[in-house]
Amino acid sequence: MADWLYVLISVTVAAFVGGVTNHFAIKMLFHPRNPIFIGKFHVPFTPGLIPKRREDIAESLGNVVADYLVTAEGLQELVTRPAFQKQAEQYLENLLARLGASEMTLKEAALMVWSSERWEDAKVRLADSGRSVADRGLSLLWNDLGWGDRLLKELVPGWNEENRMRWSGAAAEAVLRAVEEELLSAEGQRMLSKMAGNMADKAGGFLGTMAAIFMDEDKMVRKLTPALVRALQSEEAKGKIVSVIQNKLETFGEKPVSELLELATGMSASEWLSDKTKQLPLEKWITVAESIRVSSLVAPWQAQAKAALPSVTGRLLAIIVKGIPTAMKAIQLPKLVQEQVQKFPVERLEEVILSVSGKEFRAITWLGVLLGGIIGLFQSLLMIWVG
Repeated sequence: MADWLYVLISVTVAAFVGGVTNHFAIKMLFHPRNPIFIGKFHVPFTPGLIPKRREDIAESLGNVVADYLVTAEGLQELVTRPAFQKQAEQYLENLLARLGASEMTLKEAALMVWSSERWEDAKVRLADSGRSVADRGLSLLWNDLGWGDRLLKELVPGWNEENRMRWSGAAAEAVLRAVEEELLSAEGQRMLSKMAGNMADKAGGFLGTMAAIFMDEDKMVRKLTPALVRALQSEEAKGKIVSVIQNKLETFGEKPVSELLELATGMSASEWLSDKTKQLPLEKWITVAESIRVSSLVAPWQAQAKAALPSVTGRLLAIIVKGIPTAMKAIQLPKLVQEQVQKFPVERLEEVILSVSGKEFRAITWLGVLLGGIIGLFQSLLMIWVG
């Protein structure tokens, strides 16, 4: 055989072997995906490297991601960057503008987050939580902070003699005006007529008989009403009522609020307050609130909110920075990455790796061809030289 032909065949064969070897070496990273048995004999190198070491790769990848790629320090550094804060501030500003111009109601906004069923359940839970919070809040004020044991004069602002006199005067005027309006009403006139008739009936004897014969109840009421009104409008009546109210205020001011509440309601203060919190119509309030437009809540405060955005954004990011280490521990990033990699199909993983490194793998194959050809060339030349 001619030397040149021998060299050509050697280079071709060696290049082919080098290329095929590298090609199958790359393929064996992913294939076969399952172990192969011939009878009870396990065929070596099956499954491929990545399917066989999938759990180890997942664990290592989780550790690498948590220790080097996605770290608490790296995330904190990212969040504290001025550019990131500027982006967050711009996002909040755009959100505020959208809300200020939105025609959505609160219910429509809620339904963008929850389904109708979940929103109805959320309303029930919100109402129950509201009552629970109100009950705990009142219990805290009443028992733990001692509001029930405090005197009335300690809780009412401006409790002094001058104010009590003014309050008593206003209350007396209100009482006298209410009594006067009642007397002048049709119901009041009927009441006076009934009282006059009862007085005549109770008189008895000759005087009662004469009163029943000659007394005209309507005329008596017409004459009695102006006298009663003048009596009610007199300073003497007002002064007496003012004095009574003022004395009562002084007496009540020295009593604990719980005692006054029990006196007014006929039940213990804690029971009365608990009963009232249970009767809060929170469902009705929530239903009314559902029809409120988001813009009507945001628009009046939009300018102030926009001015406060830089400081609010800074505080929010500061809270996030402090919470990042705790959050990283809570989500257990290495375990999370490991679980996700284990769930990832090998077929899809192969597609991803080949899409990223396909050119490099082909270059490795052709490098095998090149190295095989060079080795074949040197081998053939060496064989020719040694005869």
